[in-house]
Amino acid sequence: MRRFESYIDDLLQRPEVRRLARRGAHHFSRNRLQHCLAVAKLSYYLGRLVGADTRVCVRAALLHDWYFENRHEHQNRVGANVHHPQIAARNARGLGEPAAVTDIIATHMWPYGRIRPASLEAWVVWMADNVVWLTDLLASGGHYFRKKMYGFLYGPSQEATYAA
Repeated sequence: MRRFESYIDDLLQRPEVRRLARRGAHHFSRNRLQHCLAVAKLSYYLGRLVGADTRVCVRAALLHDWYFENRHEHQNRVGANVHHPQIAARNARGLGEPAAVTDIIATHMWPYGRIRPASLEAWVVWMADNVVWLTDLLASGGHYFRKKMYGFLYGPSQEATYAA
């Protein structure tokens, strides 16, 4: 059994991929590289569970959000959700990734992106991305809610000293 990192070591050596760590918060408190690595790891385990090609799953998962949005093109989240899969797929093609990987990337935002996942591997990455996103939402939202509730109950002066 190969560890999931062995499938993406070459990609993680590339400066343009590592640059995803400098993009700031992508999903709440995680940067884009952290998010993509979490999706890759979960894709590895889910892929093994259902008998998918784990190498394809992991590589697609790592690159699924590899885009650098132009705020002028995407004035809102819906625009970014619809267009970024195609941009990320094009970027992955530029690295020489096969169609099996780029097709997964292009469909990972279904139904926003309107292209339905067509392979078992695409569904694995789609599921992993949604689970990681939801996990980050619950973790960040829970912290936000606790902080606001603490401030409401004990007053704004205590809110500044609140430690989660």
